[in-house]
Amino acid sequence: MLAKNLFPQRLNRNPVKIAKSVCSALLILTLTTTMIQNANAYGGHSSQASDSSSLPTSAFADDMVDGASFVDKMLQSAESYQDYTFDYTMKVFKDRKTVVESGVFYFKKPRLIRLEETGEYKHGAVACLGPSGKVQAHLGGGLKLFVVELPPTSNLLRSANGYPMVESDFISLSQALKRFLKEGYKSWVTKEPVAMKGINDKVYVLELRKGSQSNPLWKRVAVNAHTHLPVEWWDYDDAGELHSHAAWTDFKPNQQLADHIFNMKGGDSIKDASKLNTDKSG
Repeated sequence: MLAKNLFPQRLNRNPVKIAKSVCSALLILTLTTTMIQNANAYGGHSSQASDSSSLPTSAFADDMVDGASFVDKMLQSAESYQDYTFDYTMKVFKDRKTVVESGVFYFKKPRLIRLEETGEYKHGAVACLGPSGKVQAHLGGGLKLFVVELPPTSNLLRSANGYPMVESDFISLSQALKRFLKEGYKSWVTKEPVAMKGINDKVYVLELRKGSQSNPLWKRVAVNAHTHLPVEWWDYDDAGELHSHAAWTDFKPNQQLADHIFNMKGGDSIKDASKLNTDKSG
C-alpha cells in the first residue's frame, strides 16, 4: 500500500515526466549542497568591508534630518528608469569569516530580472525572473546545461546575506525602506551630500534605527546625490555590529534591454554587449 501511495500507477504511463521530475529534484539538491559548500569554502579572515564600512555608527548624527521624504525621492528615482544593469559586490561577515559575492544584475520594467554570479561564490550561476513570474536558474560549470524552474520565494534564490534575488532591484529596495518605516523604524539623512572614502561622488547618507537616534544603527545607505540611487548599503545586527556590506558600480540606465535576456537560453551568460538591445531571440 505504501509503495502504491508513493508511486501511483498512473505515473508509470509517463516515464518522461518521471525522468524530468527526478532530474529536477537532483538538480535542486545539488544547488542546495553547492550553495552551502560555497558559503563555507569561500570564507576568508574576519575583516571590515571597506574604508567607508569602518566609519563609526554615529559618524553623521550631528548633521542629519528626518529621512522619510528622502526615501520617497529614492523610490521616485528608481521608478523613472525603464531598465538598467550594474555590477555588484557583497561582503557578509559571519563566524569570524567573510563571504564575498559578486556579479552582474539586469532589470527591466515591469518586473524582469537577470542575475549572473561572476565571483568565486556560486561562480557561473545564473537566474532569470521572466514574464511568467517564475525563475529559471542553473549552477555554473558543467551544470549550466541543467536549468530548473523555481518560485521567486525559494531560499535557493537568496544572496549571501539572505536577501531575496527578486527584491534586489532599486524599486524593491526603496519599497523595503518605506516598509521598514511603517514597521516603526526611524530614518535620518544628511542635510547635504558628503564625501565618503572609497566612493567617487558625493553622497547622501541615509540611516535607519529602531526608535531614537541614540539606538544602535540598523541600516546605512550611501545614495548618489544626482541619481538618488543607492551606491553602497550596510546592514547591522540588533547589537549594531556590521553584518553585511553591498556596493553597486558601473550603473548603466535605459539601454533598451531585450526581453530575451530574461529568458534562459541554454545557460549562456550575456557576454556580448550587442545582445543586450536586440529583439532577436536567437
